[in-house]
Amino acid sequence: MNILYDDNMPFAANVFPSLGQAQAFNHQTISANDLCNVNALMLRSTTKINAQRVEQLTQCQYLATATAGYNHLDLDALASADIATYVAAGCNAESVAEYALAGILHALLARGDILLSDSFEVLSGFTVGIVGLGQVGRRVLTKFSALGMTVHAYDPPRAEAEAQPQWGDLTAILQCDIVCLHAPLVKTGAHPTLHLFNEEVLTQLSPRQILLNAGRGEVIDNQALLRLAEQQLAPTLILDVWEHEPTILKSLIAHCLFATPHIAGHSLEGKTRGTFMLYEWLAQQVNQPVVHKMHEFLPDATLQIVCSDECLTIESLSILVGTVYDIAYDHSQFVTNMSQSDCFALLRKQYRDPKYQLDASIRREFDTLQITCTHQPTQLILSALGFNAIAP
Repeated sequence: MNILYDDNMPFAANVFPSLGQAQAFNHQTISANDLCNVNALMLRSTTKINAQRVEQLTQCQYLATATAGYNHLDLDALASADIATYVAAGCNAESVAEYALAGILHALLARGDILLSDSFEVLSGFTVGIVGLGQVGRRVLTKFSALGMTVHAYDPPRAEAEAQPQWGDLTAILQCDIVCLHAPLVKTGAHPTLHLFNEEVLTQLSPRQILLNAGRGEVIDNQALLRLAEQQLAPTLILDVWEHEPTILKSLIAHCLFATPHIAGHSLEGKTRGTFMLYEWLAQQVNQPVVHKMHEFLPDATLQIVCSDECLTIESLSILVGTVYDIAYDHSQFVTNMSQSDCFALLRKQYRDPKYQLDASIRREFDTLQITCTHQPTQLILSALGFNAIAP
């Protein structure tokens, strides 16, 4: 079996050769000649598979994407060509949820809404609206709820499927202090999300609010958002996803408190989980044993720290989050590099890669931080946030 895999998939070179003749490809240079003899194509969202490309996959039986989204795939064309298709749903959900928590915590501090000296209980005075209750949205809900925040959600398809009518009320979301977008891009049907946040909706928000988008860029009308931002009428913005990536609306960057190049899900665990979900799926498809496990490849990065807060403080929470993930660093790198050239795709591909960023550290997830808590209530909160919180 001939297998092609994206060269930006961690440890792919270690696992796919156990299933056949495996070779890496670069999404920017892949050609029809590369595709015509491949039996299994393992890719990421940077490789667009449209109907024309499906026609080039004359020998392909299996195609999988190591991403949670699938807007880069023409699923109808793949089905018509009888190519088994797999999406690694949820592979990076924890990473995106951690990005949302880090961004919102930083924003509240930067705006002076909370102080480092405050108890975490100050967060109970804030309301959060989550748009999209998929794997990411539910994790975000869990984290903010653990901090005592009042959380509302908007997801009409799930409102109908799960008999939760309150999830169909967008008005309640727009009244929240914090609005987090984690919706997929849906262009058709009863509940499209394309420009769900159009000019009419965006004008219902105000500078007192925070708007974070770590779902799909097209959920927000970026031009309308820019017009409001230029009039200083927009909320505080945290944007990881943009319309028309990689050719984004660069002038919007300057109006963001935090701006990043679609890397919210790019922890080492998130990307590696995607690789192994594809590897295990392909092994099952071709009736081969799974001989590699993810934990065998991840480097040990366990950090240990003690938290003696009887009541968790904002300062401690900020230190713990920042020890694992510093969103301000990613923002600074993005702003600096985008001011020099249109390098969105390159920044995303080379994200936190020490080969290209000498001062960068590989991004890990919260559970790599082991926190010894001297008080059980603090341990329970930190565990709910995803940290490896233990008793003494």
